[in-house]
Amino acid sequence: MRTEFGSWDMVAAKWVLGLIPSEALPQIAADALAAGLDSPALRELAGELRPTLDASGRLFEEILDEFGVGIPDRSRAGLILARAYAAQITNGSLSPYEGARQIWNIQLDVEGLMQELGPFVYWASEWQDAGSERRRQECDTAIRDAAFGLAGAT
Repeated sequence: MRTEFGSWDMVAAKWVLGLIPSEALPQIAADALAAGLDSPALRELAGELRPTLDASGRLFEEILDEFGVGIPDRSRAGLILARAYAAQITNGSLSPYEGARQIWNIQLDVEGLMQELGPFVYWASEWQDAGSERRRQECDTAIRDAAFGLAGAT
Protein backbone atom coordinates (compact mmCIF):
# COMPACT_ATOMS: atom_id res chain seq x y z
CA MET A 1 0.00 0.00 0.00
CA ARG A 2 1.18 3.48 -0.83
CA THR A 3 0.39 6.69 1.00
CA GLU A 4 0.79 10.30 -0.07
CA PHE A 5 4.26 9.99 1.48
CA GLY A 6 5.15 6.86 -0.52
CA SER A 7 5.48 3.19 0.39
CA TRP A 8 5.43 2.11 4.03
CA ASP A 9 9.23 1.84 4.02
CA MET A 10 9.42 5.39 2.66
CA VAL A 11 6.91 6.58 5.27
CA ALA A 12 9.06 5.05 8.02
CA ALA A 13 12.18 6.73 6.61
CA LYS A 14 10.47 10.11 6.32
CA TRP A 15 9.09 9.69 9.84
CA VAL A 16 12.58 9.09 11.25
CA LEU A 17 13.88 12.18 9.43
CA GLY A 18 11.06 14.34 10.75
CA LEU A 19 9.49 14.88 7.33
CA ILE A 20 6.00 13.72 8.31
CA PRO A 21 4.14 16.06 10.65
CA SER A 22 2.04 14.53 13.42
CA GLU A 23 -1.03 16.19 11.85
CA ALA A 24 -0.64 13.88 8.83
CA LEU A 25 -0.66 10.65 10.85
CA PRO A 26 -4.47 10.28 11.19
CA GLN A 27 -4.89 10.63 7.41
CA ILE A 28 -2.18 8.04 6.76
CA ALA A 29 -4.01 5.70 9.16
CA ALA A 30 -7.39 6.43 7.53
CA ASP A 31 -5.92 5.73 4.09
CA ALA A 32 -4.52 2.42 5.36
CA LEU A 33 -7.94 1.47 6.72
CA ALA A 34 -9.55 2.39 3.39
CA ALA A 35 -7.00 0.17 1.64
CA GLY A 36 -8.07 -2.81 3.75
CA LEU A 37 -5.48 -2.83 6.53
CA ASP A 38 -6.86 -3.02 10.05
CA SER A 39 -5.72 -3.06 13.66
CA PRO A 40 -6.92 -1.45 16.88
CA ALA A 41 -3.98 0.96 16.85
CA LEU A 42 -4.69 1.91 13.23
CA ARG A 43 -8.34 2.66 14.06
CA GLU A 44 -7.32 4.69 17.10
CA LEU A 45 -4.83 6.79 15.14
CA ALA A 46 -7.30 7.36 12.30
CA GLY A 47 -9.73 8.80 14.84
CA GLU A 48 -7.28 11.25 16.42
CA LEU A 49 -8.67 14.79 16.25
CA ARG A 50 -5.65 16.58 17.70
CA PRO A 51 -2.62 14.41 17.08
CA THR A 52 0.50 15.18 19.08
CA LEU A 53 3.98 14.02 18.23
CA ASP A 54 4.32 12.24 21.56
CA ALA A 55 1.06 10.25 21.69
CA SER A 56 0.36 9.83 17.97
CA GLY A 57 4.01 9.19 17.20
CA ARG A 58 4.16 6.24 19.60
CA LEU A 59 0.91 4.90 18.14
CA PHE A 60 2.26 5.31 14.60
CA GLU A 61 5.44 3.42 15.47
CA GLU A 62 3.29 0.66 16.99
CA ILE A 63 1.37 0.45 13.70
CA LEU A 64 4.57 0.22 11.68
CA ASP A 65 5.71 -2.61 13.93
CA GLU A 66 2.34 -4.41 13.63
CA PHE A 67 2.63 -4.36 9.84
CA GLY A 68 6.24 -5.51 9.85
CA VAL A 69 7.72 -2.21 8.72
CA GLY A 70 11.11 -1.69 10.32
CA ILE A 71 11.92 1.75 11.64
CA PRO A 72 15.35 2.60 10.21
CA ASP A 73 18.05 4.55 11.97
CA ARG A 74 18.72 8.07 10.61
CA SER A 75 21.54 6.93 8.35
CA ARG A 76 19.47 4.17 6.76
CA ALA A 77 16.46 6.50 6.48
CA GLY A 78 18.61 9.07 4.68
CA LEU A 79 19.80 6.44 2.21
CA ILE A 80 16.24 5.21 1.58
CA LEU A 81 15.12 8.74 0.75
CA ALA A 82 18.25 9.51 -1.31
CA ARG A 83 17.75 6.31 -3.34
CA ALA A 84 14.16 7.34 -4.02
CA TYR A 85 15.34 10.72 -5.34
CA ALA A 86 18.00 8.94 -7.39
CA ALA A 87 15.34 6.68 -8.92
CA GLN A 88 13.29 9.77 -9.81
CA ILE A 89 16.34 11.27 -11.50
CA THR A 90 16.90 8.10 -13.52
CA ASN A 91 13.27 7.82 -14.63
CA GLY A 92 13.12 11.50 -15.58
CA SER A 93 10.43 12.54 -13.09
CA LEU A 94 12.94 14.80 -11.29
CA SER A 95 15.57 16.94 -12.96
CA PRO A 96 19.17 15.95 -12.21
CA TYR A 97 19.96 19.25 -10.50
CA GLU A 98 16.78 19.32 -8.37
CA GLY A 99 17.30 15.71 -7.36
CA ALA A 100 20.94 16.35 -6.49
CA ARG A 101 19.89 19.36 -4.39
CA GLN A 102 17.41 17.20 -2.47
CA ILE A 103 20.09 14.57 -1.90
CA TRP A 104 22.53 17.31 -0.83
CA ASN A 105 19.99 18.41 1.80
CA ILE A 106 19.85 14.85 3.12
CA GLN A 107 23.64 14.76 3.32
CA LEU A 108 23.57 18.01 5.32
CA ASP A 109 20.90 16.67 7.68
CA VAL A 110 22.17 13.13 8.26
CA GLU A 111 25.70 12.47 9.47
CA GLY A 112 27.89 9.81 7.91
CA LEU A 113 26.55 9.75 4.35
CA MET A 114 29.23 11.78 2.57
CA GLN A 115 30.77 8.71 0.91
CA GLU A 116 27.46 7.65 -0.67
CA LEU A 117 26.02 11.10 -1.33
CA GLY A 118 29.17 13.15 -1.92
CA PRO A 119 28.99 13.00 -5.73
CA PHE A 120 25.55 14.66 -5.65
CA VAL A 121 26.86 17.43 -3.41
CA TYR A 122 29.82 18.00 -5.72
CA TRP A 123 27.84 18.01 -8.97
CA ALA A 124 24.99 20.14 -7.61
CA SER A 125 27.57 22.68 -6.47
CA GLU A 126 29.29 22.55 -9.85
CA TRP A 127 25.91 22.99 -11.59
CA GLN A 128 25.23 26.10 -9.49
CA ASP A 129 28.61 27.57 -10.42
CA ALA A 130 28.48 26.54 -14.08
CA GLY A 131 29.20 29.41 -16.42
CA SER A 132 27.63 27.85 -19.47
CA GLU A 133 24.80 25.61 -20.56
CA ARG A 134 27.35 23.11 -21.83
CA ARG A 135 28.87 22.82 -18.32
CA ARG A 136 25.39 22.37 -16.78
CA GLN A 137 24.71 19.56 -19.24
CA GLU A 138 27.98 17.90 -18.18
CA CYS A 139 26.88 18.22 -14.56
CA ASP A 140 23.44 16.78 -15.38
CA THR A 141 25.11 13.79 -17.04
CA ALA A 142 27.36 13.22 -14.03
CA ILE A 143 24.37 13.50 -11.67
CA ARG A 144 22.43 10.95 -13.75
CA ASP A 145 25.41 8.58 -13.65
CA ALA A 146 25.63 8.93 -9.86
CA ALA A 147 21.87 8.43 -9.61
CA PHE A 148 22.03 5.17 -11.56
CA GLY A 149 24.74 3.98 -9.19
CA LEU A 150 22.85 4.94 -6.04
CA ALA A 151 19.42 3.78 -7.21
CA GLY A 152 20.84 0.38 -8.13
CA ALA A 153 22.76 -0.06 -4.86
CA THR A 154 21.21 -2.04 -2.02
